[in-house]
Amino acid sequence: MEYTIEVYLVLLAAGFLAGIINTLAGNGSILTITALSVAAGLPVGMANGTNRVGVTFQVLVGLRTFLKSGKTNFKGVWKIAIPTILGSVLGAYAAVEVGKSNEIWLSRVIGGVMVFMLFLVLNNPKKWIEEDKNRKELALPWLILIFLAVGFYGGFIQAGVGVIMLVVLMSATSYELTNANAIKLLLTLLLNIPAFAIFIWSGQIEWIAGLTLSVAQMIGAMWAAKFAIGHPKANYWIQAILIGIILIAIVRFLGIYDFLS
Repeated sequence: MEYTIEVYLVLLAAGFLAGIINTLAGNGSILTITALSVAAGLPVGMANGTNRVGVTFQVLVGLRTFLKSGKTNFKGVWKIAIPTILGSVLGAYAAVEVGKSNEIWLSRVIGGVMVFMLFLVLNNPKKWIEEDKNRKELALPWLILIFLAVGFYGGFIQAGVGVIMLVVLMSATSYELTNANAIKLLLTLLLNIPAFAIFIWSGQIEWIAGLTLSVAQMIGAMWAAKFAIGHPKANYWIQAILIGIILIAIVRFLGIYDFLS
């Protein structure tokens, strides 16, 4: 497909901001999917698939930056990685089969999930900022079920999965916030690979738009990862951004803006 310079600029701007938001919190796919569907004119299903191109490259860059810092700990992550991947495969197949007629219903479900995520974040805000070595994680059967569901959601639609994953990691595991962010990126990469392959196989990738987003998302992810590692008050900023993103998602997916207007 051929795009105007204006469309490329919109894709680059959306990709850069999404790279930052996805690395520090999540839900940056709201920007990229909107840019792909509105500015680039792609159908919703194609936009959902194309969005995975930028997400994959962005996560690789952000994760590499975290790993180079030597401040990450992936001990025991396999317990949640395996069900996340399995759920992603199921979710991606479901996304290919679901028609646009379910889009409004799906938006309301996502909005409801975000309301619950906001409750979890505000319920005990100190645990997001202060490291608590005594914080216990849920029993393994519960972790498997929870991350199977998270993987299904991430495979089905990328939007919001970073927020959900970060909240679940801080609520159900013993990882502190900066490390949870790195694990969130690893899990996002793992769940996105099989989903990405399925979207490619189904012909739901528009490569020019996807690669344009990727360039900007990688730059944004690199900057955000360095900020999360090096800034002395990064946890405070991440928590604030996370709450802001959740509130925006609630307004967007529950149709509150449309109701008020």
